[in-house]
Amino acid sequence: MAEEKSRPDKILVVEDDEASCIIIVRLLNQMGFSKIIQAENGSIALSKLYLNQVSIIISDWRMPDMDGLEFYKRAKKEDLLNDVPFLMVSAENERGRVAEALKAGVNDYILKPVDLKILREKIEKLLSLQNDK
Repeated sequence: MAEEKSRPDKILVVEDDEASCIIIVRLLNQMGFSKIIQAENGSIALSKLYLNQVSIIISDWRMPDMDGLEFYKRAKKEDLLNDVPFLMVSAENERGRVAEALKAGVNDYILKPVDLKILREKIEKLLSLQNDK
């Protein structure tokens, strides 16, 4: 598949599993994103957010030290998110857990394994909503 034209958006990918991180980054590259910041857990992601302004955050849920939902809540509390869309990625498909994330304010949710078509749809939707503001 040919890569799309380069996009200016900077994306923060928070994922503790190296293989999953490689897959997500590869999919983002295929979509034309080249400015990708990576963090292995929520604690590291918080420090990266202090140093970088990003267009969207893609975070795994289950991670050591600080999971994705705790990271989201801390980043929101510390005013690091502003209107930055937050996409949760997880193998967690229990309805109650998904509802918990959405109720907390996470913008959207996708299940692993991550599919290019679904990832593209979610990112396009979230970025267009952000650009409409």
